Amino acid sequence: MTFTIAEKCYFCSRIHPVMTSKDQHLINELKHSFRRLIDSLEKTRDELKNVRDENQRLQWQLDTKNDEFEALKKRYENLKVARAFVEGDPDNQAAKQKINKIIREVDQCIALLNQ
Repeated sequence: MTFTIAEKCYFCSRIHPVMTSKDQHLINELKHSFRRLIDSLEKTRDELKNVRDENQRLQWQLDTKNDEFEALKKRYENLKVARAFVEGDPDNQAAKQKINKIIREVDQCIALLNQ
């Protein structure tokens, strides 16, 4: 058996015609709980946005530092090669081999261009 809205309202009012103070108190507590829940949700959303912003900033910093590190690593390798010739380092032979390899690669590129 189904009831229309009007029938349901009439039926409810016949069973419990007046809202008691206890009912009102429960409704107020429920409203208060919902408000706290909504406030908590908004606070959590704000915190999440802040964390995401901080994550993005830190990722950018990491990328920048990695680029700096790679540039410094290349510079260090170049300085090692230069120092090998200036100071007569025992690793002079390794530096000469590296330079000879680079010269051969350049010669190969020139040969390809001349074809």
